Amino acid sequence: MAKKKKKQTIKINNKVKELMDGEPFDEGIKYLSEDVLVELTMLLDLKVAMLTKKEMLPALRQAWSEGNTNFRLTVVNYLDQMNVKVAKSDEHDKVTHIVSLLADHKHSKEEEQLILSAFIDTKFNKISEDKIANKLNYLRQQKRMDLWEKKVDVEFNTLSEMEFYHSYEFVMNEETFYKSLLTTTKSIEKNLLLNEDDSFIGKNLEDLKSSAIVKKEENIKIFLEKVKNNHKYLSENEVIKLIRSMPPEDCFYEIDIPLNIVKEIILLINPDYRVTMQANNIVVAKDKTYNLYGKELPYTAVASYGRLLVYHDIWKEATLPIEKDILRIKDEMKLHFHQTIQDLEDELFELAEGLELEDAVVHKHILQFIEPQVSSSFTLKIKEKIKRRIVYHFIEHIRPLKEKRRKEELLAKTIRDFKNLFPLARLLKREIFFHVGPTNSGKTYEALKALEEADTGYYLAPLRLLALEGYENLKEKGVGVSLITGEEEIIDEESTHISSTIEMMNASIDVDVCVIDEIQMIGDRDRGWAWANALIGAPAKKVILTGSPDALDAVTKLCAYLEEPLTVLHFERKNELKLLSYPTPVKEIEEGTAVVAFSRRDVLGLRQQLSQRYEVSVVYGNLSPEVRREEAKRFREGKSQILVATDAIAMGLNLPIKTLLFSKDNKFDGLRRRELLPTEVAQISGRAGRYGLEEVGYIGALDEKALDTISSKFYQPLPKLELPVSVMASLEHVMLIGEILETEDLSTILNFFAENMEFEGPFVAANIDSMLEIASIVDEYHLELKTRFHLACAPASISSPYIESVFHRYIKQIEAGSTVEYLPPRDLPRFAQTNEMMLNAEDRVREISLYLWLSFKFGELFPQTEKALQTRVRLNNFIEASLKQANFVKKCNRCGTSLDFTYRFSICDACFTKGRRGSRGNNRGARNGGDRRTGNDRKPKRRSR
Repeated sequence: MAKKKKKQTIKINNKVKELMDGEPFDEGIKYLSEDVLVELTMLLDLKVAMLTKKEMLPALRQAWSEGNTNFRLTVVNYLDQMNVKVAKSDEHDKVTHIVSLLADHKHSKEEEQLILSAFIDTKFNKISEDKIANKLNYLRQQKRMDLWEKKVDVEFNTLSEMEFYHSYEFVMNEETFYKSLLTTTKSIEKNLLLNEDDSFIGKNLEDLKSSAIVKKEENIKIFLEKVKNNHKYLSENEVIKLIRSMPPEDCFYEIDIPLNIVKEIILLINPDYRVTMQANNIVVAKDKTYNLYGKELPYTAVASYGRLLVYHDIWKEATLPIEKDILRIKDEMKLHFHQTIQDLEDELFELAEGLELEDAVVHKHILQFIEPQVSSSFTLKIKEKIKRRIVYHFIEHIRPLKEKRRKEELLAKTIRDFKNLFPLARLLKREIFFHVGPTNSGKTYEALKALEEADTGYYLAPLRLLALEGYENLKEKGVGVSLITGEEEIIDEESTHISSTIEMMNASIDVDVCVIDEIQMIGDRDRGWAWANALIGAPAKKVILTGSPDALDAVTKLCAYLEEPLTVLHFERKNELKLLSYPTPVKEIEEGTAVVAFSRRDVLGLRQQLSQRYEVSVVYGNLSPEVRREEAKRFREGKSQILVATDAIAMGLNLPIKTLLFSKDNKFDGLRRRELLPTEVAQISGRAGRYGLEEVGYIGALDEKALDTISSKFYQPLPKLELPVSVMASLEHVMLIGEILETEDLSTILNFFAENMEFEGPFVAANIDSMLEIASIVDEYHLELKTRFHLACAPASISSPYIESVFHRYIKQIEAGSTVEYLPPRDLPRFAQTNEMMLNAEDRVREISLYLWLSFKFGELFPQTEKALQTRVRLNNFIEASLKQANFVKKCNRCGTSLDFTYRFSICDACFTKGRRGSRGNNRGARNGGDRRTGNDRKPKRRSR
């Protein structure tokens, strides 16, 4: 029986290859027409979302692989009866098409071969006669350039200018010498080399060379007249020596000057200066002292100048601004330092109010921390860490010892054992599996496959967008699933699975399988606590982690601490990533490219440049997940050719990116501007070359400096994530600490948690700067501590004045116990015409997110969720329409002048200068003020002494 069945299987496979031109079913089916695929799908009663080739192919392949002999026989019989034959795409057709387009243009056999090589890999529908003609013209131009380069002994650059070396005479007072210098002509006229006869071309090129030589000789003459007689800084012998040794390509006023000569010149200004060269900068330092409470603190005023700028000033005999700059830097350092010390004094005296401490006690306390830092760093800057340490130790100094011990004992009795905050997870005999691998390795696919097959499951996503995709994918597979994020819930009472953002994990519902995506985020300074909670508290029998190799060591140690078994499965990337050897200028960016920038301004600036030639999709953090998804969809479906995005694409967007280019090699991370980390380069680069769409992904940059940095980081091994991991203050922590400190001031409680809380195991208190910012707002209102804690967790970005004002309105109504209405915007135009309109729309979407989030915490007070959701659809459509336009502009907030998107500030230079003249005090920091920041006018001023 088995032999008969095997014989029948062989017969079916042979028949399939006969029908499909030698291909097996999985390969041959992709060549069938869409009509045949539709009929076959309906005949077999396969469930697909839409009758498109993209949906039907995987369904038919899966059905074939899982089907029995009778099922496969049904398929073969249908194909045979319908006389279906595979029609593969013929490369010969493309060659014939290219040759036919060339027929109308006189050309040689060599040119034909070059054209075929250039277009053979181009999509059929992208080959046009204009492109063929332009390429032919370009090849001929290049060939003629190569010919004339040899004839007239020059090289053509990218601007069609000729470059050549020529020997020039330098006549000084008593010496004459010759030096070969690089000489550049004007650009040659377009098509000169193609349309004119050789004699005319030769004469034209020689004339351009002669003109360039004459101009260079005039420049030499002017330069020598300025430097050869009684130069302010350089002797004649030094001038001659430096000119003789200059590289042929250098400019005259940027000729390199040895450091010893530069030092001599600078030390004439002040012999106490220290002069060094660091990279391409000349650094001048002057030692100073600052008297703090009778103690002389040493510090150094440092001015740094670009090397070429210094050379230029010396050659031009300009007065070097060093003395004035050092004095200005010294005054600014002293002023800032004095203000910092004054603020510290005010804060400490305010803390000690009623204790009647003498000034000397406060001074001594400050000095004992400040003196070591200033003396070791030689700078009058006090780190925030030191200021916090001073305040903390001062509080400890003035706090009665018995009270301190009592509070520490209370803390020790309760919630230091963090893992026991998740009792259900501790009761389950959990097994932990870690799918380790780079992007595009299939690690998440395998994890989600296990989730789909489980009876009950939990998907914890790093982003709302991914949680939504997880929800839709499970639902599409026929799995009963609910969606829970911070601002929406889609609950199916019959569901067996939950797709959720990681912060919304419910530790009280046990499941069979829980997938925790992107576990390396456990090291993030702001959100890492959510992954720590999930890894420690996910209530599942089987917990599957997905992430990059840098998290393996930390995960291994955490699982050992939890005494839970860990199985590690390694995954390899499915296709190759290659680094480009040269930078790619904006004008040479090809279709299918993603350009990564690191700010909204840079993204929109690049979009403005690229949209002149391409349809461009944009993705950046301020956009809602819906808009990001729609923009990604446009790129995925080919409706846009270029994607410009922030590193928001590094997580959660699977796109057909052939080439990924970094616009910069640095970013502002919320604290400082720094170079990209190897982990960031790896995560972002991994989005190139999506498996199944591109054989190879290419990584590059827009300029040489960025490419050098990316190249070095690309090959660096990823640094291991180090323990401890961050732990967020829970409501239980807050209530207990409030009881211990005998206060309901949320800022005081959170500060105490951040600075004092200690845990058993590899945990530290998380960064809660954003919570502290919001806590300073909610503490102004008469609300219960529990309510204020929930509000401090809200997604209220108070860097936006609009969101801050909305948040205040909401809190006032919560305080009054009144219903909070959602106020939608008035009628929207078709799209944003200015940057301000766009920013306002983005703020409005964030306002809706805030309203929806609050509706889950205070449901009775925020009832108009449906109205908010409908408005979000309108706003998202408006933003999406605006992004498709290439003409909305950035304008000065004061005078309305149009500004370039790459311009850093929100007011123009003219308005800034005018504001400074009008009132220096009122307009201090006007540039920053234009950057959508809030002022400090809400905070009470400190007591003046």
